[in-house]
Amino acid sequence: AKMLAGAIHMMQGTPYIYQGEELGMTNAHFTSIDQYRDVESLNYYEILLSEGKTKEEAIKILAERSRDNSRTPMQWSDKENAGFTTGTPWIQTEDNYRQINVEAEEKVEDSILNFYRKLITLRKDMPVISKGKIKFIEEENEGVLAYTRTLDDQKLVVFCNLKEEVNEVAYAEEKAEKLIGNYPGEEKLDIQNGKLKLRAYEFVCYLIG
Repeated sequence: AKMLAGAIHMMQGTPYIYQGEELGMTNAHFTSIDQYRDVESLNYYEILLSEGKTKEEAIKILAERSRDNSRTPMQWSDKENAGFTTGTPWIQTEDNYRQINVEAEEKVEDSILNFYRKLITLRKDMPVISKGKIKFIEEENEGVLAYTRTLDDQKLVVFCNLKEEVNEVAYAEEKAEKLIGNYPGEEKLDIQNGKLKLRAYEFVCYLIG
């Protein structure tokens, strides 16, 4: 969740935050068609059945694609209905609201919520993020999204490992400071034989100049 947030918020354009992504809220994981409310999903379910899919197969497909995944109530706390309402919500909450909620993440320094706050602060404080030119690098490496941002004498280099295993990127810059990342530590840029090792789903942004 932090890697994807970093990838987007360090880019050009105006980033937006859709309710709950700043907490790492997940898909709904509904197990019955009765739990869905989206008309498109309900219709698609019937189409899948008419095409020969079993109910279990159809539900699995909806679990990955339904718009209702992004429509469950905002998870404010571990109270009933995730603190969203004292009534009956239009659509039910995901069961993991007891762990993933605003109240819990407010208390954890390295939570996803506080990581988003850091990204927003950097964007407001550093014009290079909102106004700098962008250039994509490592374009042949399908497991990595990497780019630079430049404005005047400042330059940012952003690396995002899209895979759950270690990935190496070619990079020769030796004088850079870590601006933000989703792994702990304030280490300097560690280049060995012209290669930088990225850990599983690592996001890191280095500042040059």
